[in-house]
Amino acid sequence: MHLDLRDSERLILQVVRRKKLISRAAIARETKLSKPVVSEGVARLLDKGILMEVKKGKSSNRGGKRPVLLSFRPDFRYIVGLDVGGTNTRAVLTDLEGRVIEKKFSKTGTLRSEAEFFSKCVDMIDSVISVPKMRILGIGVGIPGTVDPETGYIYNMPALGLKDVNLKEFLEKHYDLDVFLANDVTLNALGELWQGAAKNKRNVLLVSIGTGLGAGLIINRELYEGTHGMAGEMGFTVTDWSEEKKLKFEFFGALENWISGYGLGKKLKEEGFELPVEEFFQLIDEHERFNRIFMEACEHLALALANAILLLDPDMVVITGGIGFNHYERIMSVVTPVLEKVVMPELLNKVRFARAELGELGVALGAAGWVLMRSFIGVY
Repeated sequence: MHLDLRDSERLILQVVRRKKLISRAAIARETKLSKPVVSEGVARLLDKGILMEVKKGKSSNRGGKRPVLLSFRPDFRYIVGLDVGGTNTRAVLTDLEGRVIEKKFSKTGTLRSEAEFFSKCVDMIDSVISVPKMRILGIGVGIPGTVDPETGYIYNMPALGLKDVNLKEFLEKHYDLDVFLANDVTLNALGELWQGAAKNKRNVLLVSIGTGLGAGLIINRELYEGTHGMAGEMGFTVTDWSEEKKLKFEFFGALENWISGYGLGKKLKEEGFELPVEEFFQLIDEHERFNRIFMEACEHLALALANAILLLDPDMVVITGGIGFNHYERIMSVVTPVLEKVVMPELLNKVRFARAELGELGVALGAAGWVLMRSFIGVY
């Protein structure tokens, strides 16, 4: 549901959300808005039900009336966040502060057509809508592929075997709600900024290592998608041209051929082994060839991370994904010494590394946060 808010009202809301409890006079001081503008804006926000008067504060040293304190109502509207993965699909219903009200997990299954994909999305969204539709602000969707940042048009979803899909148009017609789409790893970064390991950080690089490898970027607390919606395609980073110039890249890029579920599985087959990647990680210490494959993969990851850190100068690097999350300490034990050789200490020592905190809900929560950023006042 679209909210018609003036710029002054958005500014007032940002201050109230940040301060939790605040008077009208304090809002005027914080925003530099005139008292009449603040009074009018607060009145409109109270009338809409976005703000509420909660209690009286302390009077000033000079005495006088105790000011009425205002608070933001996170249950004013709710948001649906959907994560359609190649293996699992997750949906959440959250309030405007990101508290999860409902959640649903399901196997994605085989989606043979656009119609089956649409049906899966609708089933998952319907399963978490437990409030009247008029109280839903919008729907956010994390897509495992490339999405046009302006139109929401999906160019390609390799993990689902689908391309050229207009999910945004379909869902907006079906629900009569605003729908916002973005790449799933990009939204994972937003989720960690809003509710997870990167909370209160300004510039964040999130790297997801799973079946493939991708990155999400937060710059100045804003989601960065790039001009064409393809920022963060870190899996195509080249770390050894002498080897990689021999390869032809289609769905998986150069770095993904070294470290990802796809790449590690490919390396194992080349060595004559047929086993799941998780079993490979359990046997690294017992098998010299497995250890060599792992060390080599992590060294290539370290070089890609070094290049990204030198280019972006982030506050934090967050590692996630099925492989990255589950084997974070082991991976970083190899990555860190390489970074120390490549990145100058005055930069590297200021960059914090962390495992993601949101786990399997990261993308769905990021999708909910994306709705908040696109249609309301942002996640802060």
